[in-house]
Amino acid sequence: MVAVSRTQRVNNAVRWGIWGTGAVASHVAGDFRLADGALLQAVGSRTVERAKEFASRHGVARWYEGLDALLNDAEVDVVYVASPNRRHFEDCLAAIGAGKGVLCEKPFALNLRQAEEMVEAARQRGVFCMEGMWTRFIPAVVETRRYIDSGAIGAIRLVQGNFAYPAAASAGSRLFRLEDGGGALLDRGVYLISLVQQLLGSPRTVRGSACLGGSGVDEQSAYQLEYGSGALADLAASLLVRGTNELAVYGEKGSVRLCDPFYRAHRIELQAYERPATEGTEGVRANPTGARKALGAVRDAPGLKSLRRRLDPMMSLLGRGRVRLFPFGGDGYQFEIQEASRCIREGRTESAAMPLEDTLAVMRTMDALRVQWGLVYPQDNPRSVGGSV
Repeated sequence: MVAVSRTQRVNNAVRWGIWGTGAVASHVAGDFRLADGALLQAVGSRTVERAKEFASRHGVARWYEGLDALLNDAEVDVVYVASPNRRHFEDCLAAIGAGKGVLCEKPFALNLRQAEEMVEAARQRGVFCMEGMWTRFIPAVVETRRYIDSGAIGAIRLVQGNFAYPAAASAGSRLFRLEDGGGALLDRGVYLISLVQQLLGSPRTVRGSACLGGSGVDEQSAYQLEYGSGALADLAASLLVRGTNELAVYGEKGSVRLCDPFYRAHRIELQAYERPATEGTEGVRANPTGARKALGAVRDAPGLKSLRRRLDPMMSLLGRGRVRLFPFGGDGYQFEIQEASRCIREGRTESAAMPLEDTLAVMRTMDALRVQWGLVYPQDNPRSVGGSV
């Protein structure tokens, strides 16, 4: 380890280390400048060259070769584990064993067995532990939860959403490698399932379908979750095509939509129904004005998606909808960093907004889906050993 220009220590700041130097780690590091009460102190990687380059690029004071060296730094309070999916289990256990707090990039683990062992270790050691489901802390998502909890849309009856972008199936892509815990479910579907878990709790029944590629991972997958309340969630994820990338929650009195991209939304659309839905009616006030019809015609025209996006707020305002904007700087990781730092300063070992029980419930749902598809990772065998960062 060699020191470079050192970031000035913030009073009472929680001191962070990052394990891993990939794309996600870079986004996380870039957002520390926006996170109050958090100081990025060190970075570790499998090679000293990568650690040194990452530290220089992000202005990190210390760099280390290997996880053990990072964990031996007494001035690191908590570690952001940004290693590949296959390594989360072992890397988090190492950090917990060293008495460090852990914020683990999603998915928390590859299966429920691993997740339960990680949670048990953190609770026994008495250290902070949280899954890095950063979407839950985005201002638009926080407001969506507050709006729903206020009763504004009534009881939730339906949630629909998808997370779909084409990904290059190159030989080096972890997304298409079974041994790396690849696939649409663990990379993208987990966001959808976690948000619905936050809103509705654990599903009563879980059904799903998947298109397994040549490598064995789900290149596309769909999930239908049914809840004891009678609510349904209809979700899908894809590595092959571009979807709407929105999440809509429909209640008995209205709806709320997290706009594209829902996982880091800057805009939500609220819709109030004029009267309760009854048999044979749509339950939403019709607005047959000429302006509304004209805008509708433009919206439905093929090849005008970018224009439709600009018109969406206007169209909502012409009806009973309201558009609310929640701009923020950076990539949006600063909010989960602030939450974890706050919990650690207050001596908490879990976050109420992203509790470990939710992480376990989501993993249980994803395991149930994989069983239906026959999708088995090598690490599902307790004797299997993962790779390296």
